Amino acid sequence: MQGKARRLPPTVAHRTGFIVMTQRFEAARARRSRAVLHDDTPLRRDLLHVPVGEPRPGVRVLSPAGEVDLCTAPLLRDAAFAAVAAGPRHLVVDLCGVTFCGSTGLVVLMDARRHAQAHGVGFRTAGATRCVRRVLEITGLGPVLAHGDTLDVVLGELALADRPAGSTGRSS
Repeated sequence: MQGKARRLPPTVAHRTGFIVMTQRFEAARARRSRAVLHDDTPLRRDLLHVPVGEPRPGVRVLSPAGEVDLCTAPLLRDAAFAAVAAGPRHLVVDLCGVTFCGSTGLVVLMDARRHAQAHGVGFRTAGATRCVRRVLEITGLGPVLAHGDTLDVVLGELALADRPAGSTGRSS
């Protein structure tokens, strides 16, 4: 094996890359004011809306609609952190309404996952448009974010996971 460079397994390489990207995002976030990302990049509230729902007790669902990029990512991050602060058992980000997800959006999803897990909150993503699914496939983040095909599938899996041991779900 002399002369060959050692390559990290894909999952380790992705985690390492996103840790660095998260650190850079945090540093950039610390430098900006609430209304401006960088010197002249405004926060674009018109490009992303992030409604929050609670389909059943203990499960918060964020449903971002629009573009997640450098100008809008703080909106998603703030919504995710606020949802975690509310103390649910699970946080699900439904990506069906996301029309574009840049690298900053991926960093925000990873950061939200880390924040949720640090507070004992389960984190999942669900659904996605074709372009967002492709980004998750290329980066290998689908499994890292515990991505499910649809919101209904993820909610069903969470309901099964929350069911007490020995319970069949049938009423007598």
